Amino acid sequence: MLAGKFYLLSVEEIQYLYTVNEKVTAYTLDGKQHPVDRTLDALSEQLDDRHFFRANRQFIISRKAIKDVDLWFGSRLSVNLLLPIPERIVISKTKSPLFKKWILMEE
Repeated sequence: MLAGKFYLLSVEEIQYLYTVNEKVTAYTLDGKQHPVDRTLDALSEQLDDRHFFRANRQFIISRKAIKDVDLWFGSRLSVNLLLPIPERIVISKTKSPLFKKWILMEE
């Protein structure tokens, strides 16, 4: 949002969504940040789950943004994206099987 204006952001441009202090920001491949006026919970219900995964409380990630995935402590996974991220994206032990199934799913 720019000084009282809003604009449309194509879902295809979104690499990941990140929330901090209850403010959600969409990050695009060109490195730009776009404030979003919805919660991650609302967005995770609206976004196509073939293309987006709710990694944890802070992140929704796009399949096309994933560089690679590391095994992490305690059967968790650490997701590395093509873009710089504000903090490590860790998939919980509980969500790891769902993430593995999602990442291997055909688009």
